[in-house]
Amino acid sequence: MTKHNNRDLSRRAPRREPYKTVLIVCEGTKTEKNYFNNLVAYERLSSVNIRVLPGQGTDPRSVVKTAIDYMQKQEKYLAFDEVFCVIDRDNHQTFDDATLLARQKGIQLIVSYPSFEYWYLCHFRYSRAPIIRKGNKSAGDHCESLLSACWQEKFKENYSKAMKGVYEKLLSYLDEGTKNAVLSLNSAIAERQFNPSTQAHELVAFLKGIRT
Repeated sequence: MTKHNNRDLSRRAPRREPYKTVLIVCEGTKTEKNYFNNLVAYERLSSVNIRVLPGQGTDPRSVVKTAIDYMQKQEKYLAFDEVFCVIDRDNHQTFDDATLLARQKGIQLIVSYPSFEYWYLCHFRYSRAPIIRKGNKSAGDHCESLLSACWQEKFKENYSKAMKGVYEKLLSYLDEGTKNAVLSLNSAIAERQFNPSTQAHELVAFLKGIRT
């Protein structure tokens, strides 16, 4: 390989920037991971500084364990300044264990009740009506159905958990989504009733402001 080609490769290679290093481990293998990867790309954040990974397992404790394992593997090469686990509350039995383990390891949980789709739903409307199981549909499935109706009305297309580019697609509604998410979370804390609510806006704001 020529020196010229070597220079081209080095220019294209991601590099660490002089802001915090962050690990984000997501419960979902598609929805949350795609959203935050799209945010990182759109906001031109370094993929060296910001790592977004799927959890090895579909429950909160497995997600936290994935984060701990990855931190330990990478500590010789890259010590993360901040570690987040993006999880759903729904009816997971390991939620309390995950909360305790995360606290012990200094990991911040970004929790959505009942699912991450509630964060998307906040972009279109404010509602504190509990989202619960209906028939054979889990609370998470019910939340997705509510979102799908709004998505179809707004974008004239079907919503899919595997969609890419959702951060960009919702960008013009982000201020509204953040406002509704903040109102919902404040109400949830005051009433001690967290269904529905989300902390996703807090991680989004942190990433958007990471350079400052």
